[in-house]
Amino acid sequence: MFRFKLKQEIRKMKYLFLIASVLLFALKGHTQTKPDFFPEDVTTQGGELRCFCKPGVENRSRAKGLELSYGYFGGGQFKAEDTILTQPLTEFRNLSYVKFDIKLPVINKESFKLLLNYSYFSELYDIKRFGADFSEAFRELNDSALKSNSLGVIVSKPLGEFNYLAFRFKLSANGNFGGLGRFFEDRYAIYKFYGIYAIKPSDDFEWGVGLAYSKSFRRNNLIPFLLFNRNFNDKWGIESVFPANAFLRYNLGDGDILLFGVEYDSQSYRVSGPDAGSPSGLFDYAINHSEFLISTRVEHQFARWIWGNFKAGYRFNFSTDFEAKSPGTTPFNVEQSNALFFQVGFFISPPDDLLHRSSSGQ
Repeated sequence: MFRFKLKQEIRKMKYLFLIASVLLFALKGHTQTKPDFFPEDVTTQGGELRCFCKPGVENRSRAKGLELSYGYFGGGQFKAEDTILTQPLTEFRNLSYVKFDIKLPVINKESFKLLLNYSYFSELYDIKRFGADFSEAFRELNDSALKSNSLGVIVSKPLGEFNYLAFRFKLSANGNFGGLGRFFEDRYAIYKFYGIYAIKPSDDFEWGVGLAYSKSFRRNNLIPFLLFNRNFNDKWGIESVFPANAFLRYNLGDGDILLFGVEYDSQSYRVSGPDAGSPSGLFDYAINHSEFLISTRVEHQFARWIWGNFKAGYRFNFSTDFEAKSPGTTPFNVEQSNALFFQVGFFISPPDDLLHRSSSGQ
C-alpha cells in the first residue's frame, strides 16, 4: 500500500518537472533574450494572473485581501548584452522591494462580485560600484526608488453552474516620481486588462482561456493565456496560467500550504534624472527588466484571518532595457547577474467557512 501511494506521488511530481524542463530548455543559452510569448509588465507579486479569477478549486492557495511583503534579490553586475561596456562594470549589492496590496469587496453576491484594488510596489538597487558607462542612469537607480502605484477593479460573473467570466482592469503609475500620484500622466501610465472565460466541471478542476492586454509608455501587448487548476487528491494539486506560471501545490494540513514551480515576472518604469552630457541636461528612459523564477513558497496560518508566507528560489534574468524617450538620451541594454532571492510577508485571508456562508446567504 505504501509503495502504491509513493508511486502516485512521484507520478504527480512529474507534471511540474516536465513543465520546468521544457521552460529551462527553451531558456538554455538564451537568458539574455526574452521569448516573444512572454507578456510585458506582468508581475507575479500578488498573483496578477494566477489569483484574480474565481471561484477557483478546493484547497487552493489563499486569496489575499490585504498583503504586506518584503523581497530581497542577491547582487551582481550589470553585464554587457548588445552594448559595449568599459571595465570595471557597474556592480550592485542587492535589489530589494516592498509591496502593499488591498482588495475591498463592493458587491459580494453569488451571482456577481466586484472588488476595488489598491497596490503600491517599490524596488531599490543598492549599488556598490559605478562603472564608467551610463553612470548617471545607474546613480539614479541607486538614489531613487522605482515605484508602481496602482488602482484596479476586479469583476467575476457566473454564467451557469459550470462556467463563469472574470475581468480585471488596472491603472498604474510607474517611475521614479516623488509622492504617490500621477496616475493619468502618459509618461508614467500603464493600463492593463485581463479577461477570461472559465469552465469548472467540479470543485477539483477548472480551466479557461483568456487575453491579457497592456498599454504603456514602452509599447502595447496582447497575449492569450490558458488557465489550468486541478486537484489530484486532497493533498496534491496544480495551479497554473500558461505561459506565465505553473505551480505544484501540496496541502500539508490545516493552515499550511506548500507550492513550488516556475514563473515569469516583468516591470517597467519611466525614469529621468540629471545628465551633464545631454543637450537638455537630463536623461529620460523607459526601463524594463524581466526574469524567470524557480521558487518554493510556504503559506502558514497564524490566526483565523492572518496568514504568513515565505518564498525562496533562484532568478534567471533576461535583458534590462533602457529605451531612450528624449533626444540626447542614449539607449542601452544590459543583463543583470542571476541570483538567489527570498520574500517574506503577511496577509489577511477570509476563512473558508465565512466565504461559503456568505455565498449561500445571498
